[in-house]
Amino acid sequence: MSRDDAAPSLPECPSCGEPVIISVAHGPDTGSVGPCGCSVPPDLFPELRGE
Repeated sequence: MSRDDAAPSLPECPSCGEPVIISVAHGPDTGSVGPCGCSVPPDLFPELRGE
């Protein structure tokens, strides 16, 4: 088994396709994801916020 096989896959940013590690809600209708910094709706990745 390779290291990549054991690692969970991260969701992709819908804007740029980069892996998303964090999702931040800036307001009720605005948010961003990181580390890319793209703007996305705040409810796009609830699994990253522990919901």
